[in-house]
Amino acid sequence: MRQVLIVSHADADGHVIAEQVRRNLTAIPSFNVSTVVDPERTKDHTTWTKLDMIPEIESKDIVFFVDLMFAPASFSGEADALVEFVLARPETAFFVLDHHPLPLRRLNRAQNLHTVYRPDVFDCTFGFSTHLMVIAALLEKPQATRIGSLVQPDDAALAKGLKRAAAPGASPDGVLAGDKLLALLRHDCWAELEALGRDDPKYHYIPRGRRPTGAPTSSLVKRLVALATELLDSATKPRRRSHRTQPGRTPMSYDFGTAVDQSPPTPHIETADRRDLEAIVTLLELAAICLTTGPDSSFTKQQLLDEARRIGGDDIDLDENDVNIVLGKAGFLRKIGGRLRMK
Repeated sequence: MRQVLIVSHADADGHVIAEQVRRNLTAIPSFNVSTVVDPERTKDHTTWTKLDMIPEIESKDIVFFVDLMFAPASFSGEADALVEFVLARPETAFFVLDHHPLPLRRLNRAQNLHTVYRPDVFDCTFGFSTHLMVIAALLEKPQATRIGSLVQPDDAALAKGLKRAAAPGASPDGVLAGDKLLALLRHDCWAELEALGRDDPKYHYIPRGRRPTGAPTSSLVKRLVALATELLDSATKPRRRSHRTQPGRTPMSYDFGTAVDQSPPTPHIETADRRDLEAIVTLLELAAICLTTGPDSSFTKQQLLDEARRIGGDDIDLDENDVNIVLGKAGFLRKIGGRLRMK
């Protein structure tokens, strides 16, 4: 058996993507798959500099990092930390998959590290995408995606329930993020999670994705915590739960076992090109500098993109979707109304 580990971001779509990857990888008979999604250890891009906090990696033959972005303002140190970690473990194969641009040139220094950038969240998995990835893409709105015709009427409520379930920061009796939420996903508790999306919003004030200290916990969340705990305790006797519906409702139409698209996009693996995070950030910064002619200078996103393309020349064809992703997290720009300005 090959010991396989999936490490994913602890936000809502990170849980969903980890579950889709887990389901796909467990179809390989020789893979013994485990998952780490942790509100503390995999909460954001700083995970790359703290990989020693994930000792589960050490005993694995293959490690998949999914939905863990590199920050446009600090990707250099993060990429270097990952490469150093990977090079120190030459017998382990590592894969990085994300829907944010990756610092490809820097990461490709390690021969046992394999990178895949898929800008549509729907495609952000290894293997095929089921309706799970439609939910993942909804959770990452407004990032561009092609899921429009695949969205079903109850998807919005399910996505809201997952976002509420993944929010950290509540009292112990209200924490679902991490192993508990993964257990609910693994056992197909879709009706319960959809109900959470329809729960009274007074219990789900989540500023900046976290529940404030002392926030009230709804009875539904407490029941889900108890259910998840029961499922984890009975993990040695796995069984597939049947969908349960609420009185007066028709059965849920989710099918998370059938591929929506049997042909995932071809992995885009380059040493440095228009989809390299480092190249995108550098070009955008150069463009912003060129457009800044005084202390009050500002410019539109289109002006910035046009200037970056002018500087990059014909060999760099910037993808507007990639630029939109990076602009939302660029450390050298700030928004003033509908315009941009150098910090």
